[in-house]
Amino acid sequence: MSNLFQRAAARTAAGLTCLLLLTACGGVGGDDDAVDDSDGEVASLTTPATDGGPASASADPDAGRPRIRLDSTNEETNRMYDAWLSCLKDHGAEEKYKRKPNDPAVLACRGKQPLSPPELDPAKNPDYSDDVREMVKCMKGHGIKALVHEGSWALETGDELNRPHYDEYEIDCQVKAFGEDK
Repeated sequence: MSNLFQRAAARTAAGLTCLLLLTACGGVGGDDDAVDDSDGEVASLTTPATDGGPASASADPDAGRPRIRLDSTNEETNRMYDAWLSCLKDHGAEEKYKRKPNDPAVLACRGKQPLSPPELDPAKNPDYSDDVREMVKCMKGHGIKALVHEGSWALETGDELNRPHYDEYEIDCQVKAFGEDK
């Protein structure tokens, strides 16, 4: 069953990562901090404020990391993880990189490691237990044999993954159970 948890975590991480990537890229063509006085001088950049403004946001180690959304598809999630894994490979990470958090490759690629949706983190979601039960109920409503297992949701057997429309049902139920519009 741990493989099922990994798949769910991967899907979640991928969706959130995509959202953060899109958000992070949103400012590329928008407001420029550069000033062009059209007098031939070089444009200058403004310095972020030190009073809790934009500069303080960089203190967050997860800032800029891609985040999987609740409604992320497997393809979106896989693209986020593929980018991270490609970075690890490019930086020479060994296969056991997960056991070496201070490995130079892991540190170099930390900004590309997808984050799971905060709604799926019991420490960040005060309604997590209720949401898990709602997830199981929704999956069962689609004919998928699901259960609460060790505080999270799981499938009774791996065969459930092969059911027609499984991926669609999982995303639909995840949004309904953990989303804000419950």
